[in-house]
Amino acid sequence: MKPAYSSSADPFRTLVRHFVRRLFASEDEQGSSSMGLGLGAVLAILASPGAFASIFLLDKYSTLLQWLRHIRIDPIRASVSDEYFFVVLSMTITGLVMVLRWNRLLPDRRDFANLAILPIPIRSIFLGNFVALFGLAVLFALDVNGVSVFLFPLFVTLSNGTTAAFLGVGVSHLATVLLASLFSFFAVFALVGLMMLVVPKRIFAAVSILVRVLLVISLLTEFLSNLFLQLFAGRLPGYAGNYVRLLPSFWFLGIYERMLRIAKPEMAELGREALLALAAAIVVAILAYMLCYRRYFLRLSETLETIGSGRHALRLHVPEWVAVHLFRSPFEWGCDSFALKVLMRSEQHLMFFGAYLGIGLVMVAQTSVDAMAAGGADPTVPKAGYLAIPLMIAFFILSGLRFVFDIPAALNANWVFRTTVEEPKPDPRRIALRFMLLAVLPWEIAVLLPITNHLFGWETALVHTAVVVALSILFANIMLVRFRKIPFTCSTQPEVKRLLFRIIGSVFVVLLIVPMLAEIERWMLINPIRLTGFALALAGCWYWLYRYRREMLPNETSLTYEDGPPPAFELLKLA
Repeated sequence: MKPAYSSSADPFRTLVRHFVRRLFASEDEQGSSSMGLGLGAVLAILASPGAFASIFLLDKYSTLLQWLRHIRIDPIRASVSDEYFFVVLSMTITGLVMVLRWNRLLPDRRDFANLAILPIPIRSIFLGNFVALFGLAVLFALDVNGVSVFLFPLFVTLSNGTTAAFLGVGVSHLATVLLASLFSFFAVFALVGLMMLVVPKRIFAAVSILVRVLLVISLLTEFLSNLFLQLFAGRLPGYAGNYVRLLPSFWFLGIYERMLRIAKPEMAELGREALLALAAAIVVAILAYMLCYRRYFLRLSETLETIGSGRHALRLHVPEWVAVHLFRSPFEWGCDSFALKVLMRSEQHLMFFGAYLGIGLVMVAQTSVDAMAAGGADPTVPKAGYLAIPLMIAFFILSGLRFVFDIPAALNANWVFRTTVEEPKPDPRRIALRFMLLAVLPWEIAVLLPITNHLFGWETALVHTAVVVALSILFANIMLVRFRKIPFTCSTQPEVKRLLFRIIGSVFVVLLIVPMLAEIERWMLINPIRLTGFALALAGCWYWLYRYRREMLPNETSLTYEDGPPPAFELLKLA
């Protein structure tokens, strides 16, 4: 093991290298799971979106395609909407990286144990951490926009064909996206510093989790609601008016237009505001850390890396007579109790699940607004938008839990489950299914039923609640059809194909399946006799799941603690 400090080398340079390695060390080096990514993998992933987006824009700026389509555009003016895409892309990716690595922006107890005993001033530790973070921020900004800095100006100036035009657009694009990335970095950095100053230490971890989830929701919401509109429709939302002037991403668009000398007065003013905002973020970040870094570092020996102490942890006491009816064995009770504690206490799992549910709530809110704006032919029957809301909430809860179940927690402690598992081994699918249903069925019955009864009467309430409960159970069973692990106890090697399939499947269900089911349910509520067809279709789905599970091989259903990708070469195994 290499020492953190060496007298034969420059101490400050060694300290900077230490913080760089710490910031992007894999999870194995930190002593936890194998799901972490090193710096090289992170840089490769971050460079991909900008590269693909630049390639897609060739269709818009190609002079040959313009001639074939009999159209003519001003490429410099048309590039403004695409520049906005790259600005938001830069700010979103840089912000997400900093939020996801939030817990490593500050020194932890390991840093205190390694560095406090060395003859290094605390100000040097602060400067070393800051230099490492700032260098990585510049590296992120260059990496995210590395391909677009060359391809985007090249495509925009195809019709001009001069080096001066290429350099003019290229320098403007580079400066804009680089400053936008730096603003996103320093804004998050300043927010962490301000929280260290004003938030009491006993609730700092819990507040930190909440703020991070809200930041992820905000960044992804802006990305999903604006970027693809700009990229494919080629227009901006409400040019420099109303709410758009409040978006920091739009401020930096003014810098791009000013450098190209095509900015109107209001956009030129926004460009100045962007520079002032960046300067303010830098000053606030530096001052906040200078004021509280020493205090935070010295109290590390007295803190714990958990969300609150054991006294304040959430404890749910289940009466024994209830547990006897809910769980078939004490082992299953222990598995579900462990899953609940991981989900409530693990920062990694809370971040992922909270951000996933946040995106779901944004989509539910949009669905609610659309439902209120849409009219219905029969006011006594709920609109399809209202019927889709509980289905969408249930789907996001169930699919979010299914995602986080695959993220292991404390793998070096899963020997407890290996040694205490009963024979014959319990069905892991039943353990996960019970947990998922307990997360959705109580509120569907206790909240959805009385609200629907108050709005539309008890008959509609009973039918709607029954449909939502039946579809929720069906959703959960489909998601767990190949599930064969105890939640949070299995080492997982991420597989790109499986991850893409899940993401595409989730988008497909939210955009197509749930609205279609809501329309079918409304069609049944108009004439309740049609519920017979729904019951038959549901029975057919259950029979298909039953047959599918029966035809699976024993090794595809047995309990496992190691889930890796399938081998590249499969044997026939005839023997």
